[in-house]
Amino acid sequence: MTGLSCKQRSGGHGVRVSKQHTVTIAANLKRLLGVRALLLAGVLLLMLVVHYGFALSLPLAPLLLIIAALALLTLGSWWRAQRHAGALRDGELPGQLALDVVGLTALLYFSGGWTNPLVSLYLVPIAVAVIMLDGVRTWAIMAMTVLGYSLLVLYHRPVVAVEHHPLDSFTLHVAGMWLTFVLAAVLITYFGTSMVNLLRVREQALAAEREENLRNEQIIGVATLAAGTAHELSTPLSSIAVIASELADQADEANRKQLDTLLAQVAICRETLGRLRMTASGEPSSPPLPVDELLGELGARLALLRPRARLQLTSDGQGPAPAIRPEPTLQQALLNLLDNAAAVSDQPVDCRLHWNAQAIDIDILDQGPGFQTDAAVPIGKDEGLGMGLLLANATIERFGGRVSLRQRPGGGAHVAVRLPLDSLRPAS
Repeated sequence: MTGLSCKQRSGGHGVRVSKQHTVTIAANLKRLLGVRALLLAGVLLLMLVVHYGFALSLPLAPLLLIIAALALLTLGSWWRAQRHAGALRDGELPGQLALDVVGLTALLYFSGGWTNPLVSLYLVPIAVAVIMLDGVRTWAIMAMTVLGYSLLVLYHRPVVAVEHHPLDSFTLHVAGMWLTFVLAAVLITYFGTSMVNLLRVREQALAAEREENLRNEQIIGVATLAAGTAHELSTPLSSIAVIASELADQADEANRKQLDTLLAQVAICRETLGRLRMTASGEPSSPPLPVDELLGELGARLALLRPRARLQLTSDGQGPAPAIRPEPTLQQALLNLLDNAAAVSDQPVDCRLHWNAQAIDIDILDQGPGFQTDAAVPIGKDEGLGMGLLLANATIERFGGRVSLRQRPGGGAHVAVRLPLDSLRPAS
């Protein structure tokens, strides 16, 4: 589809359409069936009033048979749209509208043909086609209504003894035309407003999708830059490691400790680049690991990154800690959040882990200045410019989770992470 139009634009009949297009067809079909149900109820009520209230003899048997058949078809179509929406095809809506035209023509044939004031109900399928279908199919539905109206002028069963009724035929026709116009106006207005609401919902969904695409483009750009940077850094890091190791062998005790710290930091960088290459090449990940052990390992990595940082981990939950796949991207996302918390305060980072049968909750609390009011960036945290938080949030959302940023009561920041277990369980 193009833009916000609800018209069906698939290339051919009987061809399966996209998921979004199928959802739109199912929603429109349900609205169409709802309109048909209202029309059938109204026609049945009016038919009984005319037959018994105005003493106009109508052939009830064929009329009731037609209404019953249309009602059964409506129920069957509703069940199909509800249970098998994915099987709906692009020709579903024009086929249902054609059925409406045929059913209305049959009802009018047994009840006066073109002299029946309900003949104005031909406007309803035309209005629906204008809203829901493309130009060719709309013209086809309009041609069907014109053909049906024309045939009713030549062939119909007149209402028995209408000339002998106290209400003359002209008065009855005018009154019925007014009533039908009111009914058609109400139905067209209802259907039009429903479609406007549908367009509004689709517009919001498209806006959200555009926003997500823009964010994904930014993340892809960062990932591309990171891959190139990792390749460029491998050689300098190897050189630094060799030179630092040689200097450590010749240095005194005081300088040796500093060089050992430098070598440890270089080892962390090389390990990080190795994980990045492993993730990019699609190599199999490590075996499943209990989530509390995984966070313990992340705490150890945080201590290597920031020797002065301390992580206070508390964990509880229903049963033993669930084993999850230690995805490198997820580990890096959680490590980024822990690193952000450690960067803004010299106090220990409080990490609280809780799990149940459905999800894992991780609360990361620091004692820093907290978040700015106009951005999700910790005050005083300038070196990362919020990119680590952006990437962590995008990664966690990719696993079906969410990240919530809050001010910690008493000062500091509170980052709440919720991850569904279904997306993290090891593959069976």
